[in-house]
Amino acid sequence: MTVSRMLRSVLMMAPALIAALGIAAAPAAAAPPPAGTGTPVLHFNADGSTSIEGTIESGHPVHIDFDPARLPDCRGTDEYGDSWGISVHYRIDGGEVRAYPVTERVTAGGKDSTIRGLATVQLRPDTRHLQMWFVAEDRAGCHEEDTDHGATYRFDIAQPPVLARATYHADWSETLTGTLRKGGALVINYDPARLPQCRTTYRGYPAWAIAAFYRFDGGPVQSTTVNQGAEVIPVRIDIPANAQKIETWFAISNYHAQCSAYDSDYGRNYTFSIN
Repeated sequence: MTVSRMLRSVLMMAPALIAALGIAAAPAAAAPPPAGTGTPVLHFNADGSTSIEGTIESGHPVHIDFDPARLPDCRGTDEYGDSWGISVHYRIDGGEVRAYPVTERVTAGGKDSTIRGLATVQLRPDTRHLQMWFVAEDRAGCHEEDTDHGATYRFDIAQPPVLARATYHADWSETLTGTLRKGGALVINYDPARLPQCRTTYRGYPAWAIAAFYRFDGGPVQSTTVNQGAEVIPVRIDIPANAQKIETWFAISNYHAQCSAYDSDYGRNYTFSIN
């Protein structure tokens, strides 16, 4: 990639970099995920309607699927191809405004094309309200917004019980507060200093992800991402009604650098009994 093209990539990502810390990396997909993936999806459809697939709950991720046809005006091009993008701007419980792209840029035949993407927002365990709007921009200075006529899009977040919290400290100690109960929930607080490897960026965004892996009673392994961009936040794991114990371990990975590292108590995993 030439220096001018690298600079162009950084400039095109700039609108979505505003307060980008805390945003999960969006998968490179041109269409929403198939039904039944388990993660709820907020669909913003081409006809202006909004629909919810699944139940949005605190402590869990939610996908944002935005049809670019809702913001059709900013479609600038240049010598490299498409020079426009759309980002979701959102606020949790009236806090800091954050942003992340809901379109992707792909290059084929020497030309850039902007395609429909998917953003993922990881909600903290105490999240109660989610507010968002969408912004389209191009390099020519065009700016267009979808704000639900100025009201912005607002969603109330369900609050299942959280009975225990496991904290994985930077000094390699672990503490469990509260009681792990069948049918309850466990909040994981993970300090990213435990996995300092693989920290590179791609097009201005953190290219690494930390995943929490877990399983109940030796059963199937499940996982959830615990970082949004450069920020690691608490996540919630729901406990089955018949579970006796939970094992947890963590891994950092970087697809672009082909790098990975594990935190698994030297292969023993971190295990907690469930009452």
